[in-house]
Amino acid sequence: MTTSAPAFSWNKDDWASMSEMADGFDEYRPAYSRALDGRALTTVGHYVDTAEQFTLTQTFQGDELHWTLDDAAGTRSGTEAYELFEMQPGLFYLHYRRNAETHPVVVSAALDLTSGQVTGALGALGLEPAPHRARQRWFQGQIDGTDATAAGAHPVTDELIGRRIRYAYSHDDVYDHVYLNENLFTWLCLGGAELGVGDTDSCTYWKLRANTYLFSWLEKNVGVEGMVLIDLNAYRTVGIQFGIDQPTGDLVNITMGSYAQEFERTPTVDDACPAPTGPAADLLDGQVSA
Repeated sequence: MTTSAPAFSWNKDDWASMSEMADGFDEYRPAYSRALDGRALTTVGHYVDTAEQFTLTQTFQGDELHWTLDDAAGTRSGTEAYELFEMQPGLFYLHYRRNAETHPVVVSAALDLTSGQVTGALGALGLEPAPHRARQRWFQGQIDGTDATAAGAHPVTDELIGRRIRYAYSHDDVYDHVYLNENLFTWLCLGGAELGVGDTDSCTYWKLRANTYLFSWLEKNVGVEGMVLIDLNAYRTVGIQFGIDQPTGDLVNITMGSYAQEFERTPTVDDACPAPTGPAADLLDGQVSA
């Protein structure tokens, strides 16, 4: 059975708006967690791009998160609404917006209270010279009071490369991801408002635990930051999309979740190449035996 899709267009003006696309993406979102209510977590870490050090304290109180950040720019603090999900025992996904900034800024991070490791990014919109484009600044750190060290920080990983996974965000919204290499992936909409639309965008992969990843991408066409925690033990995800709806100028900042299904892996380049034969093979055998 094939799915009928509209004719593809590279013109983003022909694509569904971001608001239309995101409608309903919370249908399969996991339940919110209040497991950290009443706790204060202090993360001592660095920004990945510059190695600049920071200290971030986040206190969870009811529906509010109080944060204080101390880095090279000084000390800032705020109180925000937040969304928190516990995807595995002790492994949380946190998302909130810093509302006092002069442009839209969100914080999205994986917090592992078992290992004490934190990995996340600041997402920003509205910055020149391309205010519609999303930007990221990655950070990593260790939770104060744990045995975590910088040497044990979540590593960049290639374990998703070559894999094709289908994500259902609702009964209607279905997407395939094909992870091409260490900084590119292809997405294709198989159901929902973006049916038939796809693109190849830049991405980042981190390994959190066994079969568990933090995956993020930046869409060049419509200026979206996406970030998801992928649990391939339970085949569940949770994550965000953050961007400006270009037809209306409205900010879209959603959390979402999906059920995942994996397909046969694509071969690596080495696996795809035929084995050499003839004199070349004999030469290689001689080099190996030598």
